[in-house]
Amino acid sequence: MKKKNRTSLKWKLLRTVLLYWALPFLVLIAVIGIYMADSEENNQLERLTAQLEMSLDTCQERMKGIVADSRKATYDQVLYDRYRDYCQGKISDRGFSNEARNYLDSQYGHKKNCSIAVLMLTDKKTEDKYNCYNFTTGGSYQMIQDFYREDGAFVLSYAQKLDTAVGFVMCGRDRLYVVRNMMDRNFDSWGVLVNRVYLDYCLEPVMKFQEDFHVRAVLNEIPVISTGKDSIWKNIRETDMEKESGFLSDRGRVYMYGNTGNDDFDLQLVLNAQAKELFAPLYGYLYVVCAMILCLVPMLLLFLWLSAKYLNRPVGRLMESAEQIQNGNLGYQLETDMGSQEFEYLRESFNQMSERLKYQFDHIYEEELALRDARIMALQSHINPHFMNNTLEIINWEARLSGNEKISRMIEALSTLLDAAIDRRRVPEISLSEEMIHVNAYLYITSQRLGKRLKVEKELPEEIMWIQVPRLILQPIIENAIEHGIVPRGSGKIVIRGQRQENYLYIDIINDGEFTEEDERKVKRLLSPDYDTSQESSGNMGIANVNQRLKIIYGESCGLCIHSCGQDQTCSTLTILVQK
Repeated sequence: MKKKNRTSLKWKLLRTVLLYWALPFLVLIAVIGIYMADSEENNQLERLTAQLEMSLDTCQERMKGIVADSRKATYDQVLYDRYRDYCQGKISDRGFSNEARNYLDSQYGHKKNCSIAVLMLTDKKTEDKYNCYNFTTGGSYQMIQDFYREDGAFVLSYAQKLDTAVGFVMCGRDRLYVVRNMMDRNFDSWGVLVNRVYLDYCLEPVMKFQEDFHVRAVLNEIPVISTGKDSIWKNIRETDMEKESGFLSDRGRVYMYGNTGNDDFDLQLVLNAQAKELFAPLYGYLYVVCAMILCLVPMLLLFLWLSAKYLNRPVGRLMESAEQIQNGNLGYQLETDMGSQEFEYLRESFNQMSERLKYQFDHIYEEELALRDARIMALQSHINPHFMNNTLEIINWEARLSGNEKISRMIEALSTLLDAAIDRRRVPEISLSEEMIHVNAYLYITSQRLGKRLKVEKELPEEIMWIQVPRLILQPIIENAIEHGIVPRGSGKIVIRGQRQENYLYIDIINDGEFTEEDERKVKRLLSPDYDTSQESSGNMGIANVNQRLKIIYGESCGLCIHSCGQDQTCSTLTILVQK
């Protein structure tokens, strides 16, 4: 039977582990990792955006405070009343100057959102300068002088276009001014009030983000804070940030923004960072995932090692031992330590079965040999008494008729047959030539009985005479042919013909007797595998014994076959295996 190609247990285990454990585990980790990474990214962006909105609200309140302080100088009319008294001559230049400085100092000298406050008169009736500074917010006399020298003229020109609104002027990179025209009751400008915004206070919540982000603050479309290179801000359009707050990505960078405003100003805050830097804390989870995957490799190797040591190797040893039995090494004992209780039990069971199989095989083989020898001896013993009786009757008959030399020759022939039957040498097989000596002895005795009524022809080539055949295998068949084929007819011919074909020797004994249907039924019964010679009369045992002897010695392919060969002839064919 052709063996089927089957996968070994080791590869089945490996495939099972990979498909049903390692691969699902990796896929699960990957899915969870992607989900958690996306979720954490969104959560972090939402948290940062919420912080930005809170910071933006704080900045808005502080900017609204400085705008309100700027308006108060108009609404409370104090400066305007002093200015009108000055114009009417009720107070002197020095008096107005003192009044103006005192007012500015009281209103702006201690505000956290203002560094300096300057009042400039537009009618130029006096060259006096009215100002104050708040040293707690970085204000100084030098800062006031720098304002007059660098920014005063620009601020005045900006104020001319401002009318009654509050305006913002950005000079340089860090000088933001709140500008408001001082109006009389006819809404004519008599002066300009300027407050420098203390950005470190007003935009303090946003400044805290500078440690981790680039920061941009836009007031009325005027960038008041812009850290980092200008190129990182050019990729983002204002139309992309029209919502109240949100975040967007561009070219590996993340932008979080917030917008707020009122009738006086619009304020926008934007935070900018590279995505890999912003989400760097999340990479810790990726490291954990990678560590888990790396841990999976030694776990898998450990599993394979354990399965190889405690499963594959014991199974392989059992398979090798089974192959030893299959190759004929009966009784093979497996002595290797199997490493586990279960396989140790299988090893002991295998050894016991192997030992018992050898014992049973040896025992059965010995029984079969003894049985074969006994059956052969029994079959041969059935022939001897039967033939000896017939021979003695013939000798007795001849002795009564005459006392001549024939009796001596018949006795010699009988002696030859007796020697063959007794088998003093204990040789179960002899050459065909020696077997023919026994046959000739029998034929001589029989010819004395039948005389010229019996004719014998022998067609035996010399090349087959050395072939070994069982002792006394031809005499019973020839006797059967004479007694059942020649004697009933009164006369006839016996032909003994032999030939070899490949590994078999075929010997045909042909007689002139007719093979009837009754003979066919009788022969079928005698040559049946189930035929028992102990239940048959001695006259019918010859051909059965020969058939059984051949099958016992050479196997089922050999034996005796009796059939009709035409022209009122019966042929008995012996098939004998030619052994080397």
